[in-house]
Amino acid sequence: MAFGPGYKSIDRELTNTIEDISLLSFYLGIHILPCVINSPLREDKNPSFGLTINPNGKVHYKDFATGEKGGIYDLLMKLLSLSFPEVLERISEDFSTLNKLTKVYKSSHTGRKQVLPSGTTLDCKVREWKSYDLEYWEMYGISLPWLNFGEVYPISHIIATKEGNIYTIPAEKYGYVYIERKDGRISKKIYQPFSKIYKWSNTHDSSVWDLWRQLPPFGENLIITSSRKDALCIWENSKIPSCSLQAESLLPKEHVVQELKNRFKNVYVLYDNDFNSLTGTNIGQLLGENFSKRYQVIQLNLPQEYQAKDTSDLAKLHGRLAVKEVILKLITKR
Repeated sequence: MAFGPGYKSIDRELTNTIEDISLLSFYLGIHILPCVINSPLREDKNPSFGLTINPNGKVHYKDFATGEKGGIYDLLMKLLSLSFPEVLERISEDFSTLNKLTKVYKSSHTGRKQVLPSGTTLDCKVREWKSYDLEYWEMYGISLPWLNFGEVYPISHIIATKEGNIYTIPAEKYGYVYIERKDGRISKKIYQPFSKIYKWSNTHDSSVWDLWRQLPPFGENLIITSSRKDALCIWENSKIPSCSLQAESLLPKEHVVQELKNRFKNVYVLYDNDFNSLTGTNIGQLLGENFSKRYQVIQLNLPQEYQAKDTSDLAKLHGRLAVKEVILKLITKR
C-alpha cells in the first residue's frame, strides 16, 4: 500500500506497530478469529460477514452476501467512512489517547476492574441501542424495557478528566454505562464485557447499591446478588426484586441491611459459584455464607449441576425459564 509524501513518520509505521487484531478489538469489539458476524456495514439479520486471520497476523474479511472482501484497513475505511490517510490519522489519535487514558487508570486497577484515582471524573456519550446490543443482553435474559428500568445505556465514547486534562476515546463496540443516583449525586460505572484493556471503570463508592432506587417500598421477597446484570436477570425473569453491592466482599452498614429487612419479609443473598482454580473452594459461596451469618439473612446457592457461575450465566446456558424455575425453587425450599 503506497504512502504519499506528506505522511508523518508515525503514519508510515502505523500498519507495522499496531496489530490487525488490536484494531479489530478496538473498533469492533472482536477478539477471537475466525468468526462470522452480522455485517457492521449494512443491515444484516443473519450473520453473513466472515473474519479470518492469516499466519502473518493479517485480518481479512469477506461479505458472503455481496462477495466483497478486503483487509482490516479496507474494512475501517468503510466502517468509519474515511479515506485511507484519514483512517491512519484516526488510528494514531485513538491509540495515542488510549495510551494516555490507560496511564490514568493504571495506578488504581486490579485485573480489569478499576476505581478511578482521586480527582478523576468520568463521563461518557450515550448512543442509540443497536441490534447487537439487544442480542447480547437478551442472551443473559434481560430485555430493553428492563435495561431502561435499570438505567443501563450503550455508549460511544468514554471521557475521563484528571488534573485539567481531558481524555476521550471511542468505547468498544459492546460498551455500556450503569447510572446510580444516591444522595443527589449521579455516579457511573462503565462496563465493556469483552475488553482486554479495562472491563470496568467505576465512580460508584462502596456505599452505592445497584438498583436500590428502583426497589419497591415493601415486598415479600428480596434477593441481594453479585451484580446489576444478575439483579436485572433475576428481577425480570422471576419477578422478585433484586439489588447488588459493588463487590461480593463488601459488608454494608448494619442499619442499611436492617432497613431492607424491615421493608421485605424475606431477604436472601445469592452470590456467584466462583471456584478457586487451585483449591477448588467456592469463594462466592463462602462470601455469601459470611454475609448471611453476619446480617441474619437467608443464603441461596445456584445448584452446581447447571454449571453456571451466576444467574445471568444460567440464562445464557439454559434460558430464561430456567432462571425462573431455579430461583422460585430455591425460595420455596426455605
